[in-house]
Amino acid sequence: MTRMLTILRTLITSFLLLAIVGSSTPIVTAQDATPGSGTESELTSPLPIIDLPTMNSQSYTFELASSWQGDAESVPQEVPIFQIESISYDQEQVAEVADTLGVDGEITEQGEGTYTVEDEGSIYTTPGLLQFVSAVEAPDEALPDDEAAIAYARDWLRISGLMPADIGDGSIVAHIEEPARLIVEFLPANPAPLLSSTPGITVTVGPAGTILESRVSWATITEVETYRLRGVADAFTVIEGRQSYLDVTLPIEQFPQGSTITGTATYDEVSIAYTSSGAMGEAQYLQPVYIFTGTLAPEGSDETYSISAYVPAIVTELQPVG
Repeated sequence: MTRMLTILRTLITSFLLLAIVGSSTPIVTAQDATPGSGTESELTSPLPIIDLPTMNSQSYTFELASSWQGDAESVPQEVPIFQIESISYDQEQVAEVADTLGVDGEITEQGEGTYTVEDEGSIYTTPGLLQFVSAVEAPDEALPDDEAAIAYARDWLRISGLMPADIGDGSIVAHIEEPARLIVEFLPANPAPLLSSTPGITVTVGPAGTILESRVSWATITEVETYRLRGVADAFTVIEGRQSYLDVTLPIEQFPQGSTITGTATYDEVSIAYTSSGAMGEAQYLQPVYIFTGTLAPEGSDETYSISAYVPAIVTELQPVG
């Protein structure tokens, strides 16, 4: 099935115009997807819009001349998408978690699948989320190194019964100086890499490996379809048209917040990552995103900076916002 994209959905944020330009690439909806081997198509409607991490915290406006000088031969022409179903906890499961973590207070039901437990420490659960705060005070000792902190966090998840079977390698996503803390994040082993924080788990590690907090927002992940991707050249037209999500870090003293950034961006690599889509309570998926990486040469500067541009790898009838 081949048809031209005729919908231009213009969405203005503080720094980017997000839209999808017309192209000769077929729109690949659920009806066009290739089902997995031996299965029937499980999707009957277009995929929901994708979510991308918050970028451009300095509220820049980018007016860049962009060029592509890379090789796209290693990029697959089709990839699977995954449906995710958030994990929630009933009162009995909350009681088990509270007993394991030593939070002995009474369970309070707040309705709509939300529970709280408060005593020595606290537990809060709502559909798709469990949050634990420890009452233990961190000792006056040094923080563990990154590798040790990840090991402490993983071991705590295992002992507490909160570690999923499909968890990936952890990474440090934040170093906090005061009070001294390390934030460890765990994402699914597959698909990877994952841009969104859901499904995911964070564990706050204090001095001497003390576990101080955890936030569990996990989901069951099921491969449901194989989708044909838009071509890399077609995807890059979105960047050329200044309609993509951009991620770049510039020195604030040279480029004040709210500046208009002009210059040239040369991209020489492209890869695929996944991100979440769909609202809580509705069908949710992990969808592919092209990540173009390269070098930004801002006008008036002798320095160059790494830059990444994000473009949906599947053309759907609803395009990303945010």
